[in-house]
Amino acid sequence: MTKVQNGDGRIVPMTCAGCGMKMNPHAEKPVDPVTRADTERVDAAVSALIEEIHQCPDCGNVQSRRV
Repeated sequence: MTKVQNGDGRIVPMTCAGCGMKMNPHAEKPVDPVTRADTERVDAAVSALIEEIHQCPDCGNVQSRRV
């Protein structure tokens, strides 16, 4: 489960870098850590970092963040 959540457990939307709209979260996937800092942030439940994928409903831009 993602670590970027609000008080009711929902994913906090990203803001689109292209148009400033709130983006829709679409997926969470495990990714292998690359750096030492990444290794320190690994989610123990999946032995990986979690990468969230978000898409803008207005302009279609896709962004991600590792949590």
